[in-house]
Amino acid sequence: MQSFDKPSPGQHLALVCGVMVIVFVFFLIFIGDKGISDLQIMKNERQTLLTANAELKRKNLDMYHEIERLKHDPAYIESIARQELGLIGKNEIVINMNNGSPETEKK
Repeated sequence: MQSFDKPSPGQHLALVCGVMVIVFVFFLIFIGDKGISDLQIMKNERQTLLTANAELKRKNLDMYHEIERLKHDPAYIESIARQELGLIGKNEIVINMNNGSPETEKK
């Protein structure tokens, strides 16, 4: 059998230094700059950017389709003119049905 002698002061110092180095490395991995916590933050930011990018792509596609309709669909142009500008078509008459009395019309 082998008997274990008490470690010399040099071995003890080397062991303590080795443990401290290992603890320091783990500290840097988990807490330090570019560590796991920063990695998680970057993953969250990436996911947010991917979501925002997908939303922008959807909006761009919607705008592209509307532009194409405005270029090539006269009925769509007419409906937009009626809704947004309040325009009327040829041979149409606008009748304003005001429910108020003549006194309220003067005000």
